[in-house]
Amino acid sequence: MKYVLIACLVILIPLASGAEGSDEMKALKATGICVACALGGSDLRWANVFEAELAGAPNLVGADLSKADLRGANLFGANLESAKLVGANLHGADLRWASLLAADLSGADMTDAQLEGAIFCKTVMPDGTQNNSHC
Repeated sequence: MKYVLIACLVILIPLASGAEGSDEMKALKATGICVACALGGSDLRWANVFEAELAGAPNLVGADLSKADLRGANLFGANLESAKLVGANLHGADLRWASLLAADLSGADMTDAQLEGAIFCKTVMPDGTQNNSHC
């Protein structure tokens, strides 16, 4: 699993242009670990973070994760407010207690995603409907 995470982060790092100069991104490049990191506003479109360990409430506010491969990713408690997850593959992802306030999940694959405690408000769901269950 450790090698899968490192391989995923090698792909993730160059794509995270919005946070490239941040201390979190520098630490991520140096250590290969991204727990509770702040990648808000990052452009992570098409990133392959299959089974990535991004737990610890990472800050992904406004990040563009469109078409990203997040199958089985651990996003427990992640702050995904206003994030773009259009067409993202979230199959089996752990989104428990994640904030999806105003996130766009249009066309995302959320099959078997764990959603216990996830916050939905002004969230565009995969079928295009708006979920306001926690407003």
